[in-house]
Amino acid sequence: MNFCKTKAITLKRRDYSNTSQIATFYTLDYGKVQTLAKGSKRIGKKVLGSIDLLCYSELIFIKREGSGLHVLTEWELLEDFPAFRKNLEKFYAGCYVVELVGELTEEEEKNEPLFLCILDALCGLSGTKNPTVNLLALELQMLKHLGYLPSLEECVCCDGRLLQGSDAFYSPVHRGLLCKSCSGEDGYKRLSPGALQAAKFLVSSKAAGLGRLRLSPYLCGELRGLSADYLSFALNKPMDMWKYLR
Repeated sequence: MNFCKTKAITLKRRDYSNTSQIATFYTLDYGKVQTLAKGSKRIGKKVLGSIDLLCYSELIFIKREGSGLHVLTEWELLEDFPAFRKNLEKFYAGCYVVELVGELTEEEEKNEPLFLCILDALCGLSGTKNPTVNLLALELQMLKHLGYLPSLEECVCCDGRLLQGSDAFYSPVHRGLLCKSCSGEDGYKRLSPGALQAAKFLVSSKAAGLGRLRLSPYLCGELRGLSADYLSFALNKPMDMWKYLR
């Protein structure tokens, strides 16, 4: 039997039978996996008894080749992020993280930088008083790690460097930003110089560096529009949790 040990973030769990559950994790070493926790609903059973949405844990599972459902054998809680269960705004933010990971990742595709990015975002979201900036950073960083984020430095049309202090323009269809000269009159959306600089900062910053960043509602709106357009284009649909976020 192939025993696999890895760090993981809980994305979902659901009933499988009267005594067992299926838990979905995003893992450091194996990407997104589904595991069967046999007997986890029995009184006194510890395997899944205290696992909840967005818990960070170390787990061991038996990898079943040719099957998308593996067998969870051991689990150790490392961090349960209680703030997500005590504050409604943070709860919605956590649910949005789950939706992002669930929609943007494929089964069993390892992406270590993405895992570390998500874990860092959860740490930041659980401690911040205003989740908006942390979520904007996570959106942009996930787009980057998955190859959907356009270059924030050069015009996709002429390859010229986007000048500091000048507007940029974008369209997900063209997979990049354009300078003013190349944007023409084709209905591209505008990105102000301030929003472009903020995006460059957010896409490369750890959660610990976001605490003192203050963005105006207008800049937040521009950045949310940028990430939302590229996320919608990548998934061919809007995210369900957007209606619950500020």
